[in-house]
Amino acid sequence: MTTVQVPEKQVDHVPAESSWISSCPGGLWQVYRSWLGPRLKGDVTPTMGSLCKVKVRRKSVAEENTLQTYSNGHESTAVVDSSEQTTSYPRSQDSVLQIPLDEWFLMRMGEGQCDIIESCLEGMKAGEMCVFTIRAWNAKTSNATGSDANGPQTRSTTVEGLSQQFLCFTLQLHSLTSGQESWQMTPGEKWAWVQSHKQRGGQRFGNGDIWGAADCYCRAVKLTITLLVQTQRNTEAEKSKEGLDEDNETALASPNGAEMEQGKNSGVSNTPADEEYKTVKAELHSNLSLCQFKLGQLEKARDSGMKATELNPASTKAWYRLGQACMQLGELEDAREAFGKILELQPDSVSARTALKQVNSRFKDLNNKLGQRLSKMFI
Repeated sequence: MTTVQVPEKQVDHVPAESSWISSCPGGLWQVYRSWLGPRLKGDVTPTMGSLCKVKVRRKSVAEENTLQTYSNGHESTAVVDSSEQTTSYPRSQDSVLQIPLDEWFLMRMGEGQCDIIESCLEGMKAGEMCVFTIRAWNAKTSNATGSDANGPQTRSTTVEGLSQQFLCFTLQLHSLTSGQESWQMTPGEKWAWVQSHKQRGGQRFGNGDIWGAADCYCRAVKLTITLLVQTQRNTEAEKSKEGLDEDNETALASPNGAEMEQGKNSGVSNTPADEEYKTVKAELHSNLSLCQFKLGQLEKARDSGMKATELNPASTKAWYRLGQACMQLGELEDAREAFGKILELQPDSVSARTALKQVNSRFKDLNNKLGQRLSKMFI
């Protein structure tokens, strides 16, 4: 990969401000970004896989619209190199930004170390700075802190999504390496990202970082959607290859024939077969359903569970998570069907039997209440 350094300072006219919702281990945050100083010309911006050298500083609200000049006496002049490793920094439930403040930090776009910073970096060029303001979003209570550095930290408490305080920061992009948009990747590269997101999601879930795990699974699912057509083509190619006759095999044995076959399969050699693709995608939707269930996103949990069962009808985990979501939503018939499906696949499942008893108990309560109401109509 090539390294991009600071280009010539020529003004490029682009929209000055944007906003979106990002996630952190403590919940969702609304982000407002605007540029500091003139935009620089150039086409190279951070994409998936880009190694970015960044620095984040805390800023007071009073300074929000001012351009600060920092002393270069202790600033780093080293340009990031593609062979360098990302800076290790643990994600924390108590912090909004998952990177340290006031020091240079190496992060790779697409890995989701800090969704807020990754989103702010989109469209930035080496040498540019932006200011971003954040506030907690749709959480009844958020105790996440606004600083990851040593020293005083400011807490932000929210009630029903209304933040009592805005937190303001500046982000500086020193340099970056080239990356790829998803449409530029080979199927094998996409599949490697899918597996990486899935593994990282499991690690975060095990550490209690439910929002972070959900983010990983969402990133993986988005990539699997673009892999669908390529996977089908790969499966068809494998079937076609199995039907080669002796004449074709002889042709492939020649130097030119081998080169043609190598070129034909170069883009799909690491692409999963259709069965593996469906299994992994079902696991992603199933795991996402569990995260959404724990986050109280019951409709989304039901929809994700339904997609998982469609992709892999033999997955008892997917049926159980679908049943859990349906039961909490009061969709008892669907919950009964989901738990019943588990018992068809695994008759000795204790958890499914217990859940089915709960569903039947709720049905009984509803019928009793309905009977009482009807009896009052004829008194």
